[in-house]
Amino acid sequence: MVRSVALSLLLVVSACIHVFQSVTSRPLDAHTPVTVTTPVKAHLVDGSTVVFHAGVTVVGDTVRGSGNRYGLNLGYSGAVTSISLDSIVGMEVFEQSSDGATSVVVTVLSTGVVAFGAALAAVAIFGSCPTFYADSAGTALLQAEGFSYSIAPIFESRDVDRLRIHQAADGSLRLEVRNEALETHYLNHLELLEVGHAASEIAFVDELNRLVVVADQQALTRAADRRGRDVSSALRAHDGELYRTDARIMERGAIGDLDDWIELAAPAPPGVDSVAIVLRLRNSLLNTVLLYDVMLGDPGARSLDWVGRDLKQVGPALAVAQWYQERMGMHIAVGDGSDYRSVAHLRDTGPIAWKDVAIVVPVLTRDSVRVRLSFPMDNWRIDRVSVAGRYRRVSPAVVGLVDVRNSAATQDTAALASLRDADSRYLRTSPGQAFTAVFRPRTTGLTGSHTFFLASQGYYMEWVRRSWLRAPRADRVFVPSDTALAQALDRWRVSQDSLETLFRATRIPVR
Repeated sequence: MVRSVALSLLLVVSACIHVFQSVTSRPLDAHTPVTVTTPVKAHLVDGSTVVFHAGVTVVGDTVRGSGNRYGLNLGYSGAVTSISLDSIVGMEVFEQSSDGATSVVVTVLSTGVVAFGAALAAVAIFGSCPTFYADSAGTALLQAEGFSYSIAPIFESRDVDRLRIHQAADGSLRLEVRNEALETHYLNHLELLEVGHAASEIAFVDELNRLVVVADQQALTRAADRRGRDVSSALRAHDGELYRTDARIMERGAIGDLDDWIELAAPAPPGVDSVAIVLRLRNSLLNTVLLYDVMLGDPGARSLDWVGRDLKQVGPALAVAQWYQERMGMHIAVGDGSDYRSVAHLRDTGPIAWKDVAIVVPVLTRDSVRVRLSFPMDNWRIDRVSVAGRYRRVSPAVVGLVDVRNSAATQDTAALASLRDADSRYLRTSPGQAFTAVFRPRTTGLTGSHTFFLASQGYYMEWVRRSWLRAPRADRVFVPSDTALAQALDRWRVSQDSLETLFRATRIPVR
């Protein structure tokens, strides 16, 4: 019940030069002990794991507690009372209840974990969700990323993503599911959605994961950012020219004024009362900075109790959910000639894969539609926007999962059972693990074109990095506020170029 309430809030709640007014933060005294009461696992550079059922105390360069060590292949190798921070890649919270009502978790057949080189462990930042790839002539092509920013069990969510994939010669459709980050993934459900349509139509997902088929897409007649700058050329086509917040807007950011927006205009066909706004977009790494640096990194070890204890409580969980819904993502408003009316909210989709969406909006002025897209400064990269004069909502055919294969191409029936339905069974994957999900769509009686969508559901547990444990900057857990967003924007503004390069270079290799 708690999870459903929090998820409902996430889905429904919808002349001077200033610098970002961020809170001054500097490393705290490393000799001040921080006690964590939540059960945690410490993942070590050599691939072994130490499990601390009663929590730990972090002081100086040492983690202390009553723990059990397990080797690279998960065999027990002895008790420990302390480990050096230098030996740790990251720490995560975990569930240890044996109550029959709790979730059932299985792992992929290849149960060994990855041995991390110290250099990779120090800089690895890629991630924030499972990634899905399809094979194309021996090359893995990224298709989607699932349930981005579902950082705790209570925020488990379902994502629907449009795929650019075709069936194999044997009629199957295969997706490789990877964990390329320092996090543990808990996948609950995978299924395909299939939509048939005319060749002149294109199928999309909307902001509420419903499917929409559109036709007669028209280019914008106007697109301007909050400075009045014409940005229509960046939004005209899938050409690599992207919209991002102008640096001069970023320089003026301050608490109380942290948003950017784009005002769009396009003709509306005569007699229609609504149209579909079609967008191709993905997040920037601002969200990654907010999650990694501000939410988890600054509190250091305290973040373990925040994720493992506080976010299980209704009050703290709903406070984070409501703030994130109101502050992040993209708000869509429609002009009525004198003002803009909010009509929809698009959740953040992740910084890795492009997302194609169609959002139906009303036409409030004669023969034209005026739309404002507003969002935190530089939170989005937008490749294309168009307006579809014709659209129709459709109900897809559901294609269930029929097989799961591990990296050695061995069948895994337990993993298949965990992923077939959205229930209490989960498939857990660790960094560097991958498996192949196999579907068999219907192949007879089809006319026209058809498009596949992947529906994925689950959550993930981020590893609290060694550097965060060693040098926390806050003496309390994350508090949702504009101050936190301003801190993230301030750090992102000065580090974005180097961070983007590092992000793309530090995926955990899969076996």
